[in-house]
Amino acid sequence: MKINLFTPTNELLAAVTYAHSEISQNTTLFELSVDEIYTNLTKGLLKLKKRFGLDELEIVLTTAMHSVQLLTADYAPIGGLVTWADQRGAVSLNSASLAERQAQYMRTGTPSHTMNPFYKLRDLDLSEATFIGSLKDVIFYRLTGEWALDRSNAAASGLLNLASLDWDWESLVRLGLAPAQLPRLVEIDYSAASQLTDLPARVTIGTSDGISSNYVFADLSDVAVLSIGTSHAVRVIAEKPNVNPAYQNFAYYIKEDAYLLGLPSNNGADVLAWAQRIFNCSFEELDQVASQRPKGREIFLPYINGERAPKWDESLLAEFFALSRTSSRESVLYAIILGMMFNIKQNVEALAELADFSALGVVGGVMKLPHFSQLLCDILGYPLYIPTLENAETLGSISVAHHQLFQNEYRVLQPNPTSDFKEHYARYLEKANRDN
Repeated sequence: MKINLFTPTNELLAAVTYAHSEISQNTTLFELSVDEIYTNLTKGLLKLKKRFGLDELEIVLTTAMHSVQLLTADYAPIGGLVTWADQRGAVSLNSASLAERQAQYMRTGTPSHTMNPFYKLRDLDLSEATFIGSLKDVIFYRLTGEWALDRSNAAASGLLNLASLDWDWESLVRLGLAPAQLPRLVEIDYSAASQLTDLPARVTIGTSDGISSNYVFADLSDVAVLSIGTSHAVRVIAEKPNVNPAYQNFAYYIKEDAYLLGLPSNNGADVLAWAQRIFNCSFEELDQVASQRPKGREIFLPYINGERAPKWDESLLAEFFALSRTSSRESVLYAIILGMMFNIKQNVEALAELADFSALGVVGGVMKLPHFSQLLCDILGYPLYIPTLENAETLGSISVAHHQLFQNEYRVLQPNPTSDFKEHYARYLEKANRDN
């Protein structure tokens, strides 16, 4: 969790971060503690308030998508905060017919996957007294006393109807829920006064991390946004919620005439972190390998975490192909890097069929690696715009919540016209799609 403090003119003053320590996980379960998150949030806010002598403060909230927090009627947590990575919901998802899954997807714009809270809720123990919350609405309630949720996060719940922008009646019926068991829906600029006596502030409900990342680049036209964290996602803001059953792209409401379209993957920089652990290497060594681009025919499918887009199969495993006695440490590491980037390229190509864009804005710590960044640019074949501002994603949260347009500074990379990955990419696709 991160708290960034900005001046009224949007200059970054300070940042406070807290790692999650209360984590419950096994092969299917992945939960965090909403109590720990809220405690760290208030502790960090009070720390900044004291350090800078703040009398006036606005809190703009941004949270990850797809979380589920069951609550009592008094808004007390029942169990842990279920994250997108939790795979409960697989039983209901796999038992649903193709027609049922497609109908659910077309009504809500949320892909048919265990990340979708609708399927998680079908496998959780619910009753008429259970309230259905998420990280955003629980935090907003504790700060303001109002149980409300922004429609942009609700859109990723699998429970919001794309046409009505209200809770989807058919989904609620299938779950045995009434609308009163879910938070009141509001827009991303909705705000309320903090009820904490030691923390007077206005609290703006804000949006989700994916939407915030896209609004970093709101001053550019015809740009899709690639976020590379542990996972990766490529997204674009469009005027209509274009859904495609073949790609299972998400289509999430942001605000009037603005929808987030995109494709999420389980495998981003986590693939590089895995390579570091297995090969005892550093990011600097991986960047040197990206610079050297060693010759080799090795192929790596990067599904170390199963996969969402482009495969939508949690059972997938990573695989190596074409290893031989001439394979070197460097050529194998290069194959891992290429596998990660080719996987991104598949999602970029699919998004290009759903929306028009001529460049990519990119956020993520790995983009600080110069040779890695250029290799990615050459493989994707698009100009890349990389913000020079630290914590740019937070500024995106302010931009969308305040309906402001910021002029940002970028490091711009152009694809090298002499780089040719067609043959290598074709061999990668042959292995990646061999079971399709």
